[in-house]
Amino acid sequence: MNITEVTRRNIIDYLLLQKPPFYGSPGLIGFLKRIWDLSSMPSRDIRFESAEGDIWQHVINNDDWTLEHLLCSYLNLLKCDDEIFLKFVETCLHPIVLTDDNKVTETLSEFNKYLEPDGYKLETSSQISGKPLYKAKNINPKKEKEPGEGAYEVVLSFAGEDRNYVEKVAEYLTDKSVKFFYDKYEESTLWGKDLVEYLDSVYRGSARYCVMFISKHCINKMWFIHERRSALAKAIEEKEEYILPVRFDDTEIPGLRPTIGYIKTSEKEPEQLGELILQKLGRLIK
Repeated sequence: MNITEVTRRNIIDYLLLQKPPFYGSPGLIGFLKRIWDLSSMPSRDIRFESAEGDIWQHVINNDDWTLEHLLCSYLNLLKCDDEIFLKFVETCLHPIVLTDDNKVTETLSEFNKYLEPDGYKLETSSQISGKPLYKAKNINPKKEKEPGEGAYEVVLSFAGEDRNYVEKVAEYLTDKSVKFFYDKYEESTLWGKDLVEYLDSVYRGSARYCVMFISKHCINKMWFIHERRSALAKAIEEKEEYILPVRFDDTEIPGLRPTIGYIKTSEKEPEQLGELILQKLGRLIK
């Protein structure tokens, strides 16, 4: 997530103040469909089959969700992948959405003011009916990061006895092209490394989340303890949700408060847990 939450919040706050609304003539649902496949995203309201029904009911019909709640909480724009956030921003400038040329110039200037410190700039990529289409460009490309230096979206922590379940989750994440740390897939990388130092860089690195699989087997495992300490240190330093507990049983883990929401493996198949991880990352489930 190279585009910081501060930048995302500034852009969203700017859009929420616009009149007419940022979604323009396509309407809210039509605008969002240009970015997300709403019909395939799961509903959080049992009355509907998909996210499209949720949004229609709560934003358009009942008006009990604010646009801020929709964008920041429901669609997770503050923490989704950069690719999704940039597609959202680009869509705001599409000629069918924003038709006033002066407003396009103003909005483009505001977007770039916020994006450039994070290394991105919106530039004309092509035209449609004489109107420019804008695409985000990385103006400060960085060298490919080494493993352990921000290369992961998710890191997995578990005891070897629980590998059968965890491996199925890993297979699902691999199939969905998630960048994650799973020790079995990193044998060549770990070979010859000082594991104490290296694993600390992994579990305290720039991954979005640490999925921590908790069971009676992990409590006295040396490497799990080391990973747990590194993950807890990051969670404390950043003051944000980072550790996502997944429980095989009710084993208490030092430093992990029992009030933190968790998932039970007895209630989720590995593929279902994988879907939840994708949703947490703000990914589309295909």
